[in-house]
Amino acid sequence: MDNQRVDGLERFYAENYSLYREFSDRIQNLVQNLIERDDIEIYKIEAKTKTPEELLKGMSGRTSPSSFSDIPDFVTVRTLLRFPEDVGKVEQIVSEEFTIDSERSTPASTLDDPFRFGYPAASYTLSLSEKRSELREWAKYGGILFQLDIRTMLQEVWAAVLPKVNVNVDTGTKKKMERKLIRIASLLEEADEGFLSLYETSKGAFPVPMQEQVFVRREAPVVDVSRVFSVDELYAWFAERPEILDQWSGAALKAGFPIYVPAADYLRTSFENLYTAFKAAEIDTLDEVEKFMLSLEEDDRGINQLNSITEAFEKNVGGWRVDAYSALFLLVLNIKWDTLRDKDLVELGVKKGSDRISGLID
Repeated sequence: MDNQRVDGLERFYAENYSLYREFSDRIQNLVQNLIERDDIEIYKIEAKTKTPEELLKGMSGRTSPSSFSDIPDFVTVRTLLRFPEDVGKVEQIVSEEFTIDSERSTPASTLDDPFRFGYPAASYTLSLSEKRSELREWAKYGGILFQLDIRTMLQEVWAAVLPKVNVNVDTGTKKKMERKLIRIASLLEEADEGFLSLYETSKGAFPVPMQEQVFVRREAPVVDVSRVFSVDELYAWFAERPEILDQWSGAALKAGFPIYVPAADYLRTSFENLYTAFKAAEIDTLDEVEKFMLSLEEDDRGINQLNSITEAFEKNVGGWRVDAYSALFLLVLNIKWDTLRDKDLVELGVKKGSDRISGLID
């Protein structure tokens, strides 16, 4: 690529990059809202805009772009779903809500070939529908193409790991590696279908809705209301009530926090951070702990608070590490903020707990 062409690409990028970034954020939110409107659970969704280096590399050997249609994947939205059947549902939404560039799209129906290689996922090149482009708030994005990748979590595993496998080897070794890759891809596909089957079976096995089963109101035990509790006493209190951890671990997932399975040491530290938060919030007795826990169940107060947190931090929450104790830690911070706001949370150790949840520290 000659210098004149490079200069042209740089000018094009400088003039339009801010618009692409803005479009990237808005289209991610739109796709998420459309999917969740149909009660489809999203494991993770993220949007990416090409960097200047990626743009120049992708256009190497081609003429300078003159319109948005020359860069179909400048903005890419990646959506991870839990089950294969959800992919078909999302594809139906896509066909109804966007204009599809069929020549540059790979719908799931084209991946049914039993002789295809690997476990690839559906991918679409899309633009706003004519109807949406006519809306004032969307008009300036008319004509911009974006790529939407629709994957299950196991398809994401395949897409992430396969590029790391170097098959640039001798012919005999390459054939053995390719055969093994085919077997691995089959296992991933079988696992996807197996998890879906188990999920469907489990739904039929519980006549009572899961939410009603999880959030069962408990009678408060008789405790000594006058004695300040130690960290070991609080740990014993939770150990006697294992259903609380199951309850709030499930609530965190339902609110949109990513799946996180902590090691034993990590979970213990999460518990100690919760103890710190209780004390900072002036929840000083086990009786007050019990009352706080029961208050979370009133009118789904705890669930609603967790939903508010994920909505407020929707751009960052995908990287958070939220176990059951961490979910309760966040609820203490939110609900007891009037008590905490004027305190030195760094000195008390509360800030350290919140930074750990968000991944800023280990």
